[in-house]
Amino acid sequence: MIKIEALGGYSKIGKNMTAINVDGEVIITDMGADMERLVDFQEDSKVLTVKDSEKLIEGGVIPDDREFFEKEGMKVKAIVIGHGHLDHIWAVPFLAAKYKCPVITTLFTSKILAHLMADYNSFNLKIVRLVEGSVLKISDNISIELVHITHSIPSSTLVVIHTQYGAVIYANDWKFDNYPTLGKKPNYERLEELSKKGIAAVISDSTRIDFDGYSFSESVAKTMLEDVIRKSLKHKTIFVTTFSSHIARIKNIVEVARRFDRQVMIFGRSMDLYLESAVSANVVDRKTFPKVQRVFPLVNKALKVVNENPGKYLVICTGHQGEPNSFLKRLSAEEYSYRLSSEDAIIFSSETIPTPVNIANKGMLKKELSERGAYLVENVHVSGHAYKNDHRNFIKMLMPKHYIPSHGGIDKISVGISLSKEFGYELGKTSHILLDNQELELNL
Repeated sequence: MIKIEALGGYSKIGKNMTAINVDGEVIITDMGADMERLVDFQEDSKVLTVKDSEKLIEGGVIPDDREFFEKEGMKVKAIVIGHGHLDHIWAVPFLAAKYKCPVITTLFTSKILAHLMADYNSFNLKIVRLVEGSVLKISDNISIELVHITHSIPSSTLVVIHTQYGAVIYANDWKFDNYPTLGKKPNYERLEELSKKGIAAVISDSTRIDFDGYSFSESVAKTMLEDVIRKSLKHKTIFVTTFSSHIARIKNIVEVARRFDRQVMIFGRSMDLYLESAVSANVVDRKTFPKVQRVFPLVNKALKVVNENPGKYLVICTGHQGEPNSFLKRLSAEEYSYRLSSEDAIIFSSETIPTPVNIANKGMLKKELSERGAYLVENVHVSGHAYKNDHRNFIKMLMPKHYIPSHGGIDKISVGISLSKEFGYELGKTSHILLDNQELELNL
């Protein structure tokens, strides 16, 4: 018997958490945050500790696992984290300890977890670092494997739960990038091997499944950045804002800037978290990046140097979604000594995450930056998520007995269901709509 319980991430993007019950033994995949709610919550609660878990659940920031824990908590054998994005990992310090089981993930993701645990005074977790491609036996009936996949953060993996019924593959998030600028291309060979052995079920990301065609390689984004930065060299200072977790993107920006003889500065707390984790996990060399400044006086001091040397600097910074307290938001509000003008270029190497809060925050930031006269360039970006044709290839490659789209909401999940019909899947029998707080028992 395999039963899948959706604890988060099925009714909307974010707050991912799934429980997979195999003959009475449970594996939890992911424990993430609703990033939209988290931004609001952190505005009201500046200091958080593990004691705030109930408050976070009530606020809709993290999954509500209370009923599940009472019913199934003692059956949980492991918590497995596929990659280090906060909508998949942020709730671990608040929820994981009570399950009294190991948290299994890659070295890089474990480094991010360590930072989060220190931030929120959570120290009672056993972290097991699993090398991609190796298999860890959990019990006589279950083994765990992490299969390398590409996404917008290093060490992204598909979680494979090996059972007597075949493998259950938890695929949140992924893309097929055959020309990555950091790390290897997807492990297609292993996916094909798993398919030949028989796959019981695939739970797959639907974030961009409603976008036609294929998602582009990160190498395309690097070319876009090179073109836009070249065209911006006439400006006094070039500011580039992007996702702090996108180590490959940040690395590419640094390389392009140095090619054009621009010195690089990096500002932002989350930039420091992810880059330090990447360095300590040997994902990148420490010499690749300058030291990240995150404390207000040091940032302000560095900006004075930037201001006094026109045409010499490119600044990589936080704030691409208009987040309160991010560097770019504070710069637009003139909290620093640096004053923006028409001599400055601001490049958004990102896309707006389509939630009401993000849209509002980004819109307000753009308005403030424009009022300062800054020259704005948007959407210098490629997605870290698979598009419709990628999903077609994914299903065709794996051909699981059961297909369950997730990480989207009913509009995106429905696209996945329609797509699966091309391969003979039938709703309610071999393809399934699963929403938050619902259970699904598979007929195997």
